[in-house]
Amino acid sequence: MKRPPLAKLLRTVAVGGLLLAWLGIICRGRDSWIVPAVIYYATPWLLRLFAGLLAVFAVKHWGLRLMAATCILVSVIEGWHSFRLDPPPASIPAGTLQAAIYNTGRSLEGTPEVWPVMAETDITAVVESGDFTDEKWAEFTAATAGMEWQKFSGTMLGVRGKILSHESLGLWNFYKCYRCRVSLPAHGELTVIVVDIDSQPWRPREKTMAGILAAAKEDPKAIVLGDFNTPPENQWCRSWQPTLTLANNSPHRGFRETWCYGLPLLTLDQIWLGKGWQATWTEHSQHGSDHSRVKALLAPAS
Repeated sequence: MKRPPLAKLLRTVAVGGLLLAWLGIICRGRDSWIVPAVIYYATPWLLRLFAGLLAVFAVKHWGLRLMAATCILVSVIEGWHSFRLDPPPASIPAGTLQAAIYNTGRSLEGTPEVWPVMAETDITAVVESGDFTDEKWAEFTAATAGMEWQKFSGTMLGVRGKILSHESLGLWNFYKCYRCRVSLPAHGELTVIVVDIDSQPWRPREKTMAGILAAAKEDPKAIVLGDFNTPPENQWCRSWQPTLTLANNSPHRGFRETWCYGLPLLTLDQIWLGKGWQATWTEHSQHGSDHSRVKALLAPAS
């Protein structure tokens, strides 16, 4: 069988990628329906940028080139919105609360070099924590001295204080959500919510997002930490804005996206704050997982 010429194959791929990129732009904000949600999540701005660049060089039709140039422009604007070069804080002011979310990719038990990092903050939520033997758990808690830990189903919460209570609010096989009441010496009692939403983009998220908001809105000092497996621009988070703010949008250096392996594809790992907090700084770090660890510095809202 005769193979198509390489140039023709490249043009076909370029046109297909360009059309998919434009579908992703059109589907933005329409993720209440399954097909638009899948297309939207599968076409982050960086991939659309590459699709537009490929089409510009591989396709000669002026109309397709115009579509490619517009796709590049829209993608660059989105990337520019994500990227910041804010100066890091010279010091951490007294009274600052440090919170972190980290999806370890079920590898935490086998990476003891990462354990001390888990104790760097006042609050640390761990998603996809994996299983620990009793011996490994004892080693982990010894390496994170000063933290009290609570294990849930595939997730964990550690606080530099006391975990007073916890309850599961998730829907089986859709998402995990644990609402915890904690007490921190310098900040008193507050609500911490640990979230892990199923990664399948074709599953509806309306009840999931509404349930998380309902769990958080009772406490203005609530902190929501989780792997949402959906960008924060999803349509359901619009109803969160009167109650919660996204710490990931605070001053930072580099791109806001947290997945995958340091590439700025999607902001999946998020920290949402009640109106009693304001984020002064957010930073990412890589520790072997496909997700970045996100740490935020929080100050009481003035």
